[in-house]
Amino acid sequence: MPARIEGLLLDMNGVIRHWRNTGARTSEQLAGLPDGTIARYAYDHPAYRLARVGVLTDQQWADDVTDRLAADFGPDVRTTLHHWRDDRGEPDPGMTTLLAHIRRHIPVGVLSNCTDALPDDLALHRIEFDHVFSSASLGVDKPSPLAFRLAAEHMGIPPHALAYFDDEPTFVRAAEAVGLQAHLFTGADACTSRLRKLGLPLTGHDEPPAPTAAR
Repeated sequence: MPARIEGLLLDMNGVIRHWRNTGARTSEQLAGLPDGTIARYAYDHPAYRLARVGVLTDQQWADDVTDRLAADFGPDVRTTLHHWRDDRGEPDPGMTTLLAHIRRHIPVGVLSNCTDALPDDLALHRIEFDHVFSSASLGVDKPSPLAFRLAAEHMGIPPHALAYFDDEPTFVRAAEAVGLQAHLFTGADACTSRLRKLGLPLTGHDEPPAPTAAR
């Protein structure tokens, strides 16, 4: 039987926040760029990895993306990119509600492969964690075992007493290798059920709201 947990660590994107990329698509349409151009210049470029481990700030990385796009597609591109930058994703209502309830029982941290923009994004969405770990702040990103070890160390919780949920199977396996009680995230309901089995006394009042039926 799994050991009772003393804390919870969650991935951010795909768990707490979802990206629809509407901002990037709007920028591309206004600038006449082919679909996927911004993703290719922003996230498929080595500069993003540098920002993700804290070598570049989020702003330095965004400026680099802008400069490269302007050099290849013309200076007018600069006037459209604010749509991409202003899009900070959408919080998951069910998970943010569940998060607030879980924090009544145990400390909860977030571990995300992202730039130093994470604290500002959390403040924008009014999402609160007890511990916030961006890969930029740790200087290492998942699936490195060091990322999970550092998060557990900063939370003051032994890895075996720390539960972890992520929607990326590779990161789940990496967390398991460090000793965390790691689980693939498939939704708020499954997360709630698993946390109960790990000894968290979630009641019916602690569950996320049921989805509204489509009309």
